Amino acid sequence: MANTISLMSNVIRNVVSKNRIRYKGERFDLDLTYIYDNIIAMGYPSPDKLERMYRNCQEDVLKFLDEKHGDHYKIYNLCLERIYDSNKFHGRVAIFPFEDHNPPTIELIQKFCKDVDSWLKEDVLNVVAVHCKAGKGRTGTMICAYLLYSGLQKSADEALAWYDEKRTKDGKGVTIPSQRRYVQYFSNLVCSSVPYSKKMFKVCEIRFSESSLLKNLGTVKCKVFVLQDSTTENVKEHSSKKWTVDFQESCVLNINPSLSVAGDIKFEFEQKSSEKVIFHFWLNTFFVQNSSVCESDGTLLKCTYTLKKSEIDGVHKDRKHKSFSEDFKISILFEGEACFNDETKSKKQPKAALENQDISIFAYKEDEFHPNLRLAVETLIAQPCTNVGRLFSTFRRETWLRTTTESCPNGESTRL
Repeated sequence: MANTISLMSNVIRNVVSKNRIRYKGERFDLDLTYIYDNIIAMGYPSPDKLERMYRNCQEDVLKFLDEKHGDHYKIYNLCLERIYDSNKFHGRVAIFPFEDHNPPTIELIQKFCKDVDSWLKEDVLNVVAVHCKAGKGRTGTMICAYLLYSGLQKSADEALAWYDEKRTKDGKGVTIPSQRRYVQYFSNLVCSSVPYSKKMFKVCEIRFSESSLLKNLGTVKCKVFVLQDSTTENVKEHSSKKWTVDFQESCVLNINPSLSVAGDIKFEFEQKSSEKVIFHFWLNTFFVQNSSVCESDGTLLKCTYTLKKSEIDGVHKDRKHKSFSEDFKISILFEGEACFNDETKSKKQPKAALENQDISIFAYKEDEFHPNLRLAVETLIAQPCTNVGRLFSTFRRETWLRTTTESCPNGESTRL
């Protein structure tokens, strides 16, 4: 009887796993995959008798990890919606929670990466097992971030492609646009020497590309959530504002007065009649300027951040363009102060001056670190339109990360 139930459970689990690759062997059949030899992605290890009929059984996961890795494993639970007794896994469980189908905050990614890195460097035998509920989207977002942080992968696209191939049968691992965008954000942060901060902007306008399909939605509520804190288990509530736009009348939502935002922000749109969320997306203000078309008069900086259809959560699923046109876009107008610090003053230089600039200062010697390297690097990274800027943007991940890491007294980069 017990064997029959076990066989039935395995059949159900395999069906529920869908496209996720499972670990099968040595008496185990688990929703679990090795992304690297020391990095595991897995589904939720459920202690619930009913739920473990279709998810990983907590006892089976415990047996697997104990047999395979002894005292050298640590589990990372990303679920905001559920927790379990960490003592079941000898107390080696860290919690970095965020909502399902959403990205983590940049601060949470940083804390996660530092914690994972510290554990893996503690002993060459150490491994990490990362999970959310299904062990796919949230898990993949965080694992990809660590692959970039550690240098195992050199770009967001490479990290996502690696994870997608290792974790799923069809290459569809991290599919939610905002989660993929945050992996790209973190990749940009890893490649930069500028430390992360919550830059202040004002949201002034949201513009939608006009189409007959959009008019069919009628009146839509727009909510903007500013995340207060999610770097600990005690996640604070979002602060939010609401507006309405009638797509039969206009495709422009004027935010008047403008809304001050900083850090991680979520834009959510729901149909007024049904209160059903149609689509949403997350942005982070630190990356607005480099991801937007910007103009400045020296005092005021105006940035237009545009998202294509494939970059909007929910809309990206409309592959046959039944609800939204193929070229559907959303543009958000941000305004902020055009301030220039020591590292950005040089952005005012004429293009010709930068194009002819001597780049010999980038020569790196193992026993010497040029004191002006940081300023020069940021100057050229900020000028992608120049030949030198494009060249350095290509090599900054390999060269700048190595340079900053090797030049720091403790052997670690101080960027993050």
